[in-house]
Amino acid sequence: EKQELLVGRLLVRANRKHPKANVNVNITQGGPTVDEDALVEKIIGKVTAKAHGVDVGAIVQNVITELDKRVPRKVVIEVKHPKGDVTSIKGPKHLCFERLIKAATSRLPNGYTPGIFLQGEASSGKTTGAKMLAEALKLDWHFNGAISFPHEMLGFIDGNGKYHRTPFRDAYEHGGVYTFDEVDRSDPVALLAVNPHLANGVATFPDKQVKRHKDCIIICTANTWGLGGDANYSGATKLDAAFLSRFPIRINWDIDPQLEQAIVDHPEWLAKVRAAREKARAVGLKVLIDTRIAQAGAALIKSGFAIDEAANMTYLANLRPEQRKQLGA
Repeated sequence: EKQELLVGRLLVRANRKHPKANVNVNITQGGPTVDEDALVEKIIGKVTAKAHGVDVGAIVQNVITELDKRVPRKVVIEVKHPKGDVTSIKGPKHLCFERLIKAATSRLPNGYTPGIFLQGEASSGKTTGAKMLAEALKLDWHFNGAISFPHEMLGFIDGNGKYHRTPFRDAYEHGGVYTFDEVDRSDPVALLAVNPHLANGVATFPDKQVKRHKDCIIICTANTWGLGGDANYSGATKLDAAFLSRFPIRINWDIDPQLEQAIVDHPEWLAKVRAAREKARAVGLKVLIDTRIAQAGAALIKSGFAIDEAANMTYLANLRPEQRKQLGA
């Protein structure tokens, strides 16, 4: 069973490397197909030929390791718009980006896109993914962070009678991808005031009622699922169930290893960061070693610092000596 699992994982990577996969992935019609049976036989044949009494599973794992060191996947995603024009998205992108596009182009019976909740660890690219979505769909991107008061989303009328708009109002009225970033840092009471606006086709703002635009796509991003803080994200708040129900589409958006490899241009440093990250998880050490750490360290090394110096200036900086030993530093 272990060998079958390893071969299955290898197949996933082989599909990305296979010549037939080097074509555009059409979002509306699905991706290209590959003769998986023939591909599996070819892979197993090559592995078995080199076995000679050696554990096949170990060999397959070595092959996977070598594939992981190669250049990240290069897939071109094409998005077909209702008017017939096509947007091609090239370059590094998150493994879940295609899923996000498909979710954002889905429609309820009332014609609106369901609310989308992106949950993932820090620096996994949630906000960037939402911005890329807007670019792909040729829509404006609207953004705000955590809120403490309802007017931060709904706007307000000042003493002179002038209404002050917000990113949410702009997206709601004129269309676009609205990104409610770090939503699990918001005041739950403030969120209750905007609940009706998220589920209905009409919202009441301080100046007037507004009908929701058909191209208004609402996305929340958070480090948690809104169930309260944990050891890593102690500042996260528990969100009301009525608010969470407005976001029935939920996508886990953790760090994508291949995307991380594409944006951190120092393989030796990245390997060190990943080893420390896995070690911290294994020993239960609550320390954040994310992609921002990896990028910052790579920048330090490029400026002339040694790898060990970069480690001491990033993820090791706030650790006690005994904690550093746990990471092998």
